[in-house]
Amino acid sequence: MNSGHKNRPGLWLSTLVSIVGLLLVVLFSYIIERTLDLTINSTLLTLISLLIAFVPPLLWLTVFYRQDRLDPEPKSFVFKTLILGALVQKAVYAPIMKVMIPEAQTGPNISDYIFTVILVALIQESIKLLSVRYSIYVSDEFDEKIDGIIYGSAVGLGFAAMINLDLIISNGGSVLTAISSIVVIESLAHASFTGLSCYFLGISKFSKFNMIRLPTAIIIATTLNALSRILIDEMVRDGFRMNYMLGIIPAALVAVVIFGILVIITSKTPGKEAAVVMTKRQSVLSVLPVWILMIAALTTGFVIKNAPDKTTTVSLDGGIQITYPASWAQSKKEGSLFTAIDLMAGGGQNFVSVREMDIDSLISFKGGEGVPELEDIGAAWAIRTGRDYKFYQPIKTYPLQFGGQDAHVTEYIYISDSKSAMLGSKSSSPGIGYSRDIIMTDGEHTYIITVSTGYSDWVLKKDNLKKIKLSLGSN
Repeated sequence: MNSGHKNRPGLWLSTLVSIVGLLLVVLFSYIIERTLDLTINSTLLTLISLLIAFVPPLLWLTVFYRQDRLDPEPKSFVFKTLILGALVQKAVYAPIMKVMIPEAQTGPNISDYIFTVILVALIQESIKLLSVRYSIYVSDEFDEKIDGIIYGSAVGLGFAAMINLDLIISNGGSVLTAISSIVVIESLAHASFTGLSCYFLGISKFSKFNMIRLPTAIIIATTLNALSRILIDEMVRDGFRMNYMLGIIPAALVAVVIFGILVIITSKTPGKEAAVVMTKRQSVLSVLPVWILMIAALTTGFVIKNAPDKTTTVSLDGGIQITYPASWAQSKKEGSLFTAIDLMAGGGQNFVSVREMDIDSLISFKGGEGVPELEDIGAAWAIRTGRDYKFYQPIKTYPLQFGGQDAHVTEYIYISDSKSAMLGSKSSSPGIGYSRDIIMTDGEHTYIITVSTGYSDWVLKKDNLKKIKLSLGSN
């Protein structure tokens, strides 16, 4: 024990070096984001993604590994466990999630989002604990309770590395500073939460049989995982800017507190202990509740994902049919044939509307000259739309065949003000939205279908635009 205290200054110094390394990763990301355009070089993007995704987990691994100062685990075992975590995430977890679990997107009620996050967290923590239970746990090297912390954190870090890699690549190298900050925190979070749950696994190996010990560990880890995820998801809610105070810093505090608890636990470890011999029945029963929890979460997610959404369909002039979520409410808006809005989420930016107007109210033309081109009508409509918002920025325009009829599409970002807020919306403050206007003509009339979603939902890949189904009748 004395030697452990003597080594303590060296432990803190090495930990400080690792943390400085993590900060340098964020600084490196900041420099890359400001100096390079990764969207034009896929090879460079891949290399930088690998660097940012794997360096933080490896640095955190050194921090966790040094906590086991009395009887360090073989480095090869710890590294192989990290690789196991990465393989489990990519070969087991990711395929299962695509089939079984819905995306954690904001629905008519925020409880839908929270419930999905909890399901995902429960599956993640169950899979990580079971990975340790059926691998290194049965080895003679797992000879202390705190070995659960070391190997659990290694699995968590490998698991986090693959999640982080997908995150960086899916964002195409954009907002690297924010993403690298998330990578650093997510890596610590996965390591700490799984380290904590697997400490209970270590207790199970060296203590009397207790059937509720492991499910308790999973519930605690799931709660922490879900809380961290929800906090990080809040970080992009402040308009176009990343507000770190809203998400990353609180999530970091949660992870650091759990890491601190693990450090205290490892500092008080008595060393090697004799394993308690369980009967085969006890061995099965000890981990059975974890399997039950995971299967229940997967089954629930599968049922939710495959349950038909309740929708409402309306038919309008011009043969236009719109199918939208039944929870949305129809609202009256001046100049619109039809408007439906999500009153529960999106701050007034989740809506669909249809307008009908004379073409000559948008653009001047003589009857003998024929109807103006759709692109010209779209440009005139864009000018009028821009006047209605505090900010209007077209993103792209393109032609579209809609129900066998030519149409013109404009996608744009806008900032509304309290005066232009959708009638019926609970929001009276400025809101940022992402909209798609579909413009068609019928004689000297034009129809404009607008589908809008909150910009933060668009950025986070929670695309509310796909909730709306449009079709054109034979008439």
